[in-house]
Amino acid sequence: MTQESWKRAKEPIRLNILLIMSDEHRRDAMSCAGHPIVRTPNLDELSMEGTRFTNAYCNSPLCIPSRASFATGQHVHDIEYWDNDKPYSGTPGSWGRYLDERGVKVVTVGKLHFDPSKTNGFADQRYPRQTGNDPAGLYREPVQKRNQARKRFEEVGSGDFWTHSTELETQAAIDFISNEAGQQESPWVLWLSYLPPHFPLIAPPSYYDRYPEDTVDLPYDYPSKDHHPAMEELREHFDGRNLDEATLRRTRAAYYGLVTFIDDQIGRVVQALKQSGQAENTLIIYTSDHGELLGDHELWWKSAMYEQSVGIPLIMAGPTIARNTVRTDPIALIDLTPTIAEAVGLTPDPAWQGCSFLSVAQGRESRPGSDTIFSQYHAHGVSHGIFMIRKGRFKYIYYPHFPAQLFDLERDPLEMHDLSTDSTYASVITELQAELTRVVDPDEVDQIALADQKERLKAYQDATSRN
Repeated sequence: MTQESWKRAKEPIRLNILLIMSDEHRRDAMSCAGHPIVRTPNLDELSMEGTRFTNAYCNSPLCIPSRASFATGQHVHDIEYWDNDKPYSGTPGSWGRYLDERGVKVVTVGKLHFDPSKTNGFADQRYPRQTGNDPAGLYREPVQKRNQARKRFEEVGSGDFWTHSTELETQAAIDFISNEAGQQESPWVLWLSYLPPHFPLIAPPSYYDRYPEDTVDLPYDYPSKDHHPAMEELREHFDGRNLDEATLRRTRAAYYGLVTFIDDQIGRVVQALKQSGQAENTLIIYTSDHGELLGDHELWWKSAMYEQSVGIPLIMAGPTIARNTVRTDPIALIDLTPTIAEAVGLTPDPAWQGCSFLSVAQGRESRPGSDTIFSQYHAHGVSHGIFMIRKGRFKYIYYPHFPAQLFDLERDPLEMHDLSTDSTYASVITELQAELTRVVDPDEVDQIALADQKERLKAYQDATSRN
């Protein structure tokens, strides 16, 4: 579509999009979400100006699989980006390419975590933060303790590890908004992607100091009362057991400091948008690629299907979006791909597997509470895959080689009581197992992922031995 034909188009909505994505921000770590400690005044304001979704999820709780799924609008088992050793390479095509081919300017600033040697459809990348391959995800059978895992806890605290690079990204986004965005003759999309609050948990000093260690909370269920074998594999892999109270408090102080640091960066970018005069025709979206367990359930980082790991923040604000609204509709990150297309005035690609929720954010309709959310994990720390179905109040987690789990999130939001062996819920498990097999054959996909990883592990070991 040329710029001229875009101008002639009759779509009712043709908005610019400012998409801000952080890395590893758990859904509850915002003051607008009711967190008693962490402070996020700019996200709070964005929430008051728009709609916050309380049941948003990633489709895989790990950086590369989650971002590849979002970029392609397809589930991980269909695109086969299983782990952090296999970054997205542009196949299948991305929404960046889809929009670009139809006259929409797409600019990325910050972390993509794609393959830097391949064309991935996002043509204009600024400070792209393409990290190297991580072979840890190839060592699945048997699971191994992560190399220098304990060091991640030793380096927690105050420092300027993230400050310079993050502020460069913020300024790059402001520069685009102030100097280039207004010159576009068609809609534009700015995808600003921050790395914090991802580990290392080192917060800028002025932000770390806002959360005195003796005032922050401690993880709950630490040490864990649950000894599910898959979670035991993850606990062993990340080596986060038996941490003293001072270390536990430092992790929280640093994480909350990083969240507030990113909140301030978001405030600067949103203010630049308002000052540019473009806020009246720009949709603002804030989300993250996955969450952070932060010691809850004696687990760290992500990789599990507990809410802190698989749940993500999601706020939308701007023209036509319902103001000061909280929605419980089930939303997956894969749904954001067609939502972006619809917002810029395009028909979503039929290959995308999610469903636009723009009308939900506008308050024009609701998604049925029975809609299914699906997520999966196939990477480091577990010997076999993990598959999650969230439907209504229940979350069902299927493990190909371990017992399943069932949680009632309405009665048990902390997921402390596994109901899978309670005969009262047998029909619920049957229903959710049927929902899972409707989406995927989990046992078959588990074997496909493991076979692919074994092949790449052999190639990696052969290359290492030659060197």
